[in-house]
Amino acid sequence: MTKPAPSLGNYVYQQLLQQICVDNLYAIGAKLPPEERLAKEFGVSRPVVRIALAQLRTEGIIQSRQGSGSYVIRTSQGAVKIDQVDNWSDINQFYGYRAHLESEIARLAAERATAEDRERIQKAYYHVVDDYYKNTTGEASKEEESDMDRDCAFHLAIAAAAHNHFYYESLERLLSEMKQSMFLITKIFEAHKKRHVEILTEEHGWVLNAILSGNATQASAAMLLHIQNARDSIMPNKQAAQVQGLTERTSVLA
Repeated sequence: MTKPAPSLGNYVYQQLLQQICVDNLYAIGAKLPPEERLAKEFGVSRPVVRIALAQLRTEGIIQSRQGSGSYVIRTSQGAVKIDQVDNWSDINQFYGYRAHLESEIARLAAERATAEDRERIQKAYYHVVDDYYKNTTGEASKEEESDMDRDCAFHLAIAAAAHNHFYYESLERLLSEMKQSMFLITKIFEAHKKRHVEILTEEHGWVLNAILSGNATQASAAMLLHIQNARDSIMPNKQAAQVQGLTERTSVLA
């Protein structure tokens, strides 16, 4: 069987990259046309399109979901940059982006994590848990890290375990920008500190267990749910829905 010419795959890759990162034809979260349609658009075979899509996945531009298609998770080849976010619409879009990005990162981490990676993720998790119990018992932490720093450290440990530097660097910049620029999120996080850390402890546990067991599907689903719940916990009129209880949400992961 003749293999698709790499030059054709690179051509389609460059065209799609242009459409996503330069022409802005696809926003973050947008679904790309199916392989058959892309093949027709560029006058190539579907295997050639798959080569291009694989390259976009490797670079962290798109995320492919089995049975669903390919979705844009980044629209820049360089650093992910967040402007000052000060309204609910932007925050909602930000969390939509994080959900797509980090669910794929968790999936890869479950598949690729080494023993050392798993140990680092566990340490980051228990760092959050330890701080939670200090808060509940009234013990002040002697360390300078904030709860958000500990949360970010857990997510970055997972990104490192995905073994794709594009994903890690994208998330690292994203979380750094979030802490510095997203005033509404940091303000609400501190206002509901105890509740947020309690939720982080349980939901991080779902993600951790899935990664430790090597269950990629479960890890992706747990991370997706975690990010969506994080969004819902701060969006107006949604806090009440979350307070109904964590048990209802665990059924999604059963």
